[in-house]
Amino acid sequence: MHADPRLENAESARPDELVLMLFEGAVRFGRQAVAAYDAGRDDAEKSVERVRAILQELDRNLDRRAGTIGRHLGAIYDYLLRRLAGPEVGRDAMSEVVSDIETLAQTWSVLVERRDAELAAA
Repeated sequence: MHADPRLENAESARPDELVLMLFEGAVRFGRQAVAAYDAGRDDAEKSVERVRAILQELDRNLDRRAGTIGRHLGAIYDYLLRRLAGPEVGRDAMSEVVSDIETLAQTWSVLVERRDAELAAA
């Protein structure tokens, strides 16, 4: 999907690229949580908390007044955060959240590619 999320890449990224990097990070940490659940390890919650933090950051920086897309993204973030609420998030809930974020990341990736093509053509 996207390049390495190192600090120097994040500092020079456009806002749409930063959102994609955040989605990809949430997917990565979500997969780590699922793997921890599958292995019976106790460290799944640390990865779940990272996914929560990324979703909260995305939600906090979303302009819900920016039209239908903003409102819909806000509703999606709210739903995903509710799925991850509570002290005990299970493997199934985390797996579903990862799947949903992967879909968002894939869609956002297409938008970034289109934007890049438009900028290259200009």
